[in-house]
Amino acid sequence: MRKSRFWPIDERLAHWHPVLPERDLGSKPAELLVCGVPIVLYRAAGKIHALYNRCAHRRAPLSKGRIEGDTLVCAYHGCSFAGDGAGYCPTTKSHRFSVPRFEVQQNFGTIWLRSPDAVEWTDAQTEIVPALFDEDQNFAGLISKTIAAPLQLVVDNMTELEHTGEVHRSLAFGADEYDTIETTSSVQGDQVHIFYSGQQRKLPIHLRALTGLKSGDFYVQTATVGFQPPHAVYDINWHEGSANGPQRDFALRFVIYYTPIDSRNTRLYAFVFWQHKAGLPTAAMHLSAPVLRAVVSQELERDKRIIEAMPLDEASIDMFQLNKFDRPLVMTRKAMLRLYPWEGQDVPRNVVEAAE
Repeated sequence: MRKSRFWPIDERLAHWHPVLPERDLGSKPAELLVCGVPIVLYRAAGKIHALYNRCAHRRAPLSKGRIEGDTLVCAYHGCSFAGDGAGYCPTTKSHRFSVPRFEVQQNFGTIWLRSPDAVEWTDAQTEIVPALFDEDQNFAGLISKTIAAPLQLVVDNMTELEHTGEVHRSLAFGADEYDTIETTSSVQGDQVHIFYSGQQRKLPIHLRALTGLKSGDFYVQTATVGFQPPHAVYDINWHEGSANGPQRDFALRFVIYYTPIDSRNTRLYAFVFWQHKAGLPTAAMHLSAPVLRAVVSQELERDKRIIEAMPLDEASIDMFQLNKFDRPLVMTRKAMLRLYPWEGQDVPRNVVEAAE
């Protein structure tokens, strides 16, 4: 990866990454790590700015400084930096100082950023991808969790459903339904496409009332996984009696972004959308978003706990005894290695060849 001598910003940050819920940015500068890069976010005159979190003079963290007007003032020697990265040092009366700045967008209650310098190194998307939702879907909310595990282990877990019967409790098939599961996966261009179907486990009464799903319905999921930046789109429908039966009115879409903090920690951003084609009473509409947020948050918390329990020194794929459900794991590791390389990835050649 190409990096500046003084400002090590690599090509991964040419792509838009979600980095912080808007509600978490207060009146003081916020200190972040994104792909191992120190970044400071601050709000000035109603606009959010993002700079490399090091003063150009003596490398002090700018996040320890203060906001004056539209500038960020370093707490060490009083050097000040505007939102475009241009700086001024009062001790030398010099304007020759500058730090890298990052482009910022706000979308669905989330702050996103990318590096305009890294964009010059690669053919990056100019917009946030993918389109998060369809016009007939309702936004239930954002769920964000920090997971103490490398990006690779997080994506491993989130792109296979074999763990569902043991780890999850609601909107998917259960541990007794593995014989009903059908799955296919393929690589199409720069994306991995995954299909799963299986009989829905028994739902609690409040979810049956909200969704209209019934015993014997089939859960049908299509997932598209990409790595510029790392994200997955999950479209989930339910069908009466079988995967080919009439489709129920209720449907879900999860758009999940995986933003590396560093080589051992990942921030997950899940955007939750839903629809009910037949419509719901007004009272049920108001209840739907908080109920769905709570359900998804609980499920992701279970994912977080099991991912964090995985041994990092035994994460090499050639240590696993794999089965038919693990084909997406091999495909996504290979795609990540090609499209979003990071230190510590490991996909042995013999395993890759076996999956092709």
